Amino acid sequence: ASITKLMTAMVLMDLPLNWTSTTVILDADMAGDHHVNAGEKFTLEDLWHVALIGSSNTSINALVRSTGMTTDQFVALMNAKAKELRLFSARFDEPTGLSDKNMANALDTAKLLIDALKFDKVYTTVQTGEYYSHPLNGKAKRIWTTNWLLTNWVPNNFKVENIAGKTGYIDDSGYNFVVSLTNEKKYSITVVVFGAATNEDRFNEARDLAQWTFGHYLWPDDPGYENLAE
Repeated sequence: ASITKLMTAMVLMDLPLNWTSTTVILDADMAGDHHVNAGEKFTLEDLWHVALIGSSNTSINALVRSTGMTTDQFVALMNAKAKELRLFSARFDEPTGLSDKNMANALDTAKLLIDALKFDKVYTTVQTGEYYSHPLNGKAKRIWTTNWLLTNWVPNNFKVENIAGKTGYIDDSGYNFVVSLTNEKKYSITVVVFGAATNEDRFNEARDLAQWTFGHYLWPDDPGYENLAE
Protein backbone atom coordinates (compact mmCIF):
# COMPACT_ATOMS: atom_id res chain seq x y z
CA ALA A 1 0.00 0.00 0.00
CA SER A 2 1.37 3.49 0.76
CA ILE A 3 4.65 2.05 2.01
CA THR A 4 5.23 2.13 -1.76
CA LYS A 5 5.86 5.87 -1.35
CA LEU A 6 9.27 5.07 0.19
CA MET A 7 10.42 3.63 -3.13
CA THR A 8 8.84 6.55 -4.98
CA ALA A 9 10.74 8.93 -2.70
CA MET A 10 14.06 7.23 -3.36
CA VAL A 11 13.57 7.39 -7.12
CA LEU A 12 12.67 11.07 -6.82
CA MET A 13 15.85 11.63 -4.85
CA ASP A 14 17.86 10.03 -7.66
CA LEU A 15 16.52 12.55 -10.19
CA PRO A 16 17.74 16.14 -10.73
CA LEU A 17 14.59 17.83 -9.45
CA ASN A 18 14.49 21.51 -8.55
CA TRP A 19 12.62 21.37 -5.26
CA THR A 20 11.96 25.13 -5.31
CA SER A 21 10.14 24.91 -8.67
CA THR A 22 6.34 24.95 -8.67
CA THR A 23 3.46 23.02 -10.20
CA VAL A 24 -0.31 23.36 -10.29
CA ILE A 25 -2.36 20.36 -9.19
CA LEU A 26 -4.26 18.95 -12.16
CA ASP A 27 -7.51 17.02 -12.19
CA ALA A 28 -5.48 14.07 -13.48
CA ASP A 29 -3.36 14.16 -10.30
CA MET A 30 -6.32 13.83 -7.95
CA ALA A 31 -6.39 10.50 -6.14
CA GLY A 32 -8.86 10.64 -3.30
CA ASP A 33 -7.16 12.63 -0.56
CA HIS A 34 -8.11 15.93 1.03
CA HIS A 35 -4.68 17.50 1.51
CA VAL A 36 -4.42 19.22 -1.87
CA ASN A 37 -6.97 20.36 -4.43
CA ALA A 38 -6.99 20.74 -8.20
CA GLY A 39 -5.91 24.24 -9.20
CA GLU A 40 -3.69 24.81 -6.17
CA LYS A 41 -0.07 25.76 -6.81
CA PHE A 42 2.74 24.30 -4.71
CA THR A 43 6.50 24.09 -4.64
CA LEU A 44 7.78 20.54 -5.13
CA GLU A 45 9.33 20.79 -1.66
CA ASP A 46 5.91 21.41 -0.16
CA LEU A 47 4.36 18.51 -2.08
CA TRP A 48 7.17 16.24 -0.91
CA HIS A 49 6.27 16.88 2.72
CA VAL A 50 2.54 16.47 2.14
CA ALA A 51 3.20 13.21 0.28
CA LEU A 52 5.31 11.56 2.97
CA ILE A 53 3.81 13.08 6.12
CA GLY A 54 0.14 13.01 5.16
CA SER A 55 0.58 10.12 2.70
CA SER A 56 -1.03 12.19 -0.04
CA ASN A 57 -1.57 10.21 -3.24
CA THR A 58 -2.35 13.36 -5.21
CA SER A 59 0.94 14.95 -4.14
CA ILE A 60 2.84 11.85 -5.26
CA ASN A 61 1.14 11.96 -8.66
CA ALA A 62 2.03 15.63 -9.07
CA LEU A 63 5.65 14.99 -8.10
CA VAL A 64 5.97 12.13 -10.57
CA ARG A 65 4.40 14.26 -13.31
CA SER A 66 6.88 17.04 -12.50
CA THR A 67 9.79 14.74 -13.38
CA GLY A 68 8.71 14.96 -17.01
CA MET A 69 8.31 11.19 -17.17
CA THR A 70 5.22 9.13 -17.83
CA THR A 71 3.99 7.04 -14.92
CA ASP A 72 5.12 3.89 -16.71
CA GLN A 73 8.64 5.29 -17.15
CA PHE A 74 8.79 6.26 -13.48
CA VAL A 75 7.52 2.86 -12.32
CA ALA A 76 10.20 1.20 -14.44
CA LEU A 77 12.76 3.13 -12.40
CA MET A 78 11.08 1.97 -9.19
CA ASN A 79 11.36 -1.68 -10.20
CA ALA A 80 14.94 -1.19 -11.37
CA LYS A 81 15.75 0.37 -8.00
CA ALA A 82 14.21 -2.62 -6.23
CA LYS A 83 16.51 -4.95 -8.16
CA GLU A 84 19.51 -2.71 -7.45
CA LEU A 85 18.73 -2.87 -3.72
CA ARG A 86 18.18 -6.65 -3.92
CA LEU A 87 14.56 -6.40 -2.83
CA PHE A 88 13.71 -9.55 -4.75
CA SER A 89 10.06 -9.85 -3.66
CA ALA A 90 9.25 -6.19 -4.38
CA ARG A 91 7.03 -5.36 -7.37
CA PHE A 92 5.62 -1.94 -8.20
CA ASP A 93 2.74 -1.12 -10.51
CA GLU A 94 2.25 2.61 -9.76
CA PRO A 95 3.83 5.18 -7.41
CA THR A 96 1.17 5.92 -4.78
CA GLY A 97 0.44 2.51 -3.28
CA LEU A 98 -3.22 2.42 -4.33
CA SER A 99 -2.76 -0.62 -6.57
CA ASP A 100 -2.98 -4.11 -5.07
CA LYS A 101 -0.21 -5.08 -7.51
CA ASN A 102 2.36 -3.18 -5.42
CA MET A 103 3.83 -5.79 -3.11
CA ALA A 104 6.81 -6.95 -1.08
CA ASN A 105 7.35 -9.42 1.73
CA ALA A 106 8.05 -8.31 5.29
CA LEU A 107 11.84 -8.69 5.07
CA ASP A 108 12.10 -6.63 1.89
CA THR A 109 9.76 -4.02 3.35
CA ALA A 110 12.11 -3.66 6.33
CA LYS A 111 15.06 -3.33 3.95
CA LEU A 112 13.11 -0.75 1.91
CA LEU A 113 12.72 1.46 4.96
CA ILE A 114 16.36 1.03 5.97
CA ASP A 115 17.50 2.06 2.49
CA ALA A 116 15.07 4.97 2.29
CA LEU A 117 16.18 6.36 5.66
CA LYS A 118 19.74 6.67 4.34
CA PHE A 119 18.46 9.76 2.53
CA ASP A 120 18.43 12.61 5.06
CA LYS A 121 15.54 14.22 3.20
CA VAL A 122 13.42 11.09 3.68
CA TYR A 123 14.52 10.57 7.28
CA THR A 124 13.73 14.07 8.50
CA THR A 125 10.41 14.18 6.67
CA VAL A 126 8.98 10.92 8.02
CA GLN A 127 9.95 12.07 11.53
CA THR A 128 7.68 15.12 11.23
CA GLY A 129 4.45 14.79 13.18
CA GLU A 130 2.75 18.03 12.15
CA TYR A 131 3.28 20.11 9.05
CA TYR A 132 1.71 23.18 7.44
CA SER A 133 1.50 23.15 3.66
CA HIS A 134 1.44 26.50 1.88
CA PRO A 135 -0.30 26.54 -1.49
CA LEU A 136 0.91 29.66 -3.26
CA ASN A 137 -2.64 30.59 -4.23
CA GLY A 138 -4.51 29.49 -1.12
CA LYS A 139 -4.55 29.17 2.65
CA ALA A 140 -2.06 27.14 4.66
CA LYS A 141 -3.26 23.70 5.74
CA ARG A 142 -2.24 21.60 8.71
CA ILE A 143 -1.11 18.10 7.81
CA TRP A 144 -0.87 15.45 10.52
CA THR A 145 1.41 12.46 10.10
CA THR A 146 -0.27 9.11 9.52
CA ASN A 147 2.22 7.61 12.01
CA TRP A 148 0.41 7.68 15.35
CA LEU A 149 3.54 6.75 17.32
CA LEU A 150 5.01 10.14 16.39
CA THR A 151 2.02 12.06 17.73
CA ASN A 152 1.64 9.75 20.76
CA TRP A 153 -1.99 9.19 19.77
CA VAL A 154 -0.95 5.61 20.44
CA PRO A 155 0.93 5.96 23.76
CA ASN A 156 4.56 4.86 23.71
CA ASN A 157 7.87 5.57 25.44
CA PHE A 158 9.96 6.23 22.34
CA LYS A 159 11.29 9.72 21.74
CA VAL A 160 10.12 11.44 18.57
CA GLU A 161 13.67 11.57 17.22
CA ASN A 162 13.85 7.76 17.60
CA ILE A 163 10.78 6.99 15.46
CA ALA A 164 10.88 6.87 11.66
CA GLY A 165 8.38 4.94 9.58
CA LYS A 166 5.65 4.79 6.97
CA THR A 167 2.08 3.55 7.00
CA GLY A 168 0.03 1.92 4.27
CA TYR A 169 -3.57 0.87 3.79
CA ILE A 170 -5.76 -0.49 1.02
CA ASP A 171 -8.66 -2.91 1.39
CA ASP A 172 -6.63 -5.82 0.00
CA SER A 173 -3.75 -5.40 2.44
CA GLY A 174 -5.34 -4.17 5.64
CA TYR A 175 -3.43 -1.75 7.84
CA ASN A 176 0.34 -1.93 7.36
CA PHE A 177 3.25 -0.22 9.09
CA VAL A 178 7.04 -0.31 8.87
CA VAL A 179 9.04 1.62 11.44
CA SER A 180 12.55 2.04 12.77
CA LEU A 181 12.61 2.42 16.56
CA THR A 182 15.62 3.25 18.73
CA ASN A 183 15.83 2.75 22.50
CA GLU A 184 17.65 4.73 25.17
CA LYS A 185 20.85 2.71 24.53
CA LYS A 186 20.80 3.84 20.87
CA TYR A 187 20.02 0.36 19.59
CA SER A 188 17.69 0.35 16.58
CA ILE A 189 15.35 -2.27 15.19
CA THR A 190 12.97 -2.27 12.25
CA VAL A 191 9.44 -3.58 12.80
CA VAL A 192 6.99 -4.56 10.06
CA VAL A 193 3.28 -5.11 10.69
CA PHE A 194 1.10 -6.36 7.84
CA GLY A 195 -2.65 -6.86 7.76
CA ALA A 196 -3.65 -5.32 11.09
CA ALA A 197 -7.41 -5.19 11.58
CA THR A 198 -7.57 -1.49 12.48
CA ASN A 199 -5.49 1.66 12.09
CA GLU A 200 -4.64 1.72 15.79
CA ASP A 201 -3.78 -1.98 15.97
CA ARG A 202 -0.76 -1.64 13.68
CA PHE A 203 0.84 0.93 15.99
CA ASN A 204 0.04 -1.04 19.14
CA GLU A 205 1.53 -4.18 17.62
CA ALA A 206 4.68 -2.42 16.38
CA ARG A 207 5.21 -0.76 19.78
CA ASP A 208 4.67 -4.02 21.66
CA LEU A 209 6.96 -6.01 19.37
CA ALA A 210 9.70 -3.42 19.79
CA GLN A 211 9.34 -3.25 23.56
CA TRP A 212 9.43 -7.05 23.83
CA THR A 213 12.53 -7.23 21.63
CA PHE A 214 14.40 -4.53 23.52
CA GLY A 215 13.45 -6.26 26.79
CA HIS A 216 14.58 -9.76 25.76
CA TYR A 217 17.47 -9.33 23.32
CA LEU A 218 21.10 -8.69 24.24
CA TRP A 219 23.44 -6.86 21.87
CA PRO A 220 27.09 -8.00 21.70
CA ASP A 221 28.29 -5.12 23.91
CA ASP A 222 25.57 -5.67 26.54
CA PRO A 223 26.58 -7.03 29.97
CA GLY A 224 25.91 -10.76 30.08
CA TYR A 225 26.09 -11.30 26.34
CA GLU A 226 29.24 -13.37 26.69
CA ASN A 227 27.36 -15.78 28.97
CA LEU A 228 24.74 -16.65 26.39
CA ALA A 229 24.79 -20.15 24.94
CA GLU A 230 26.08 -20.55 21.40
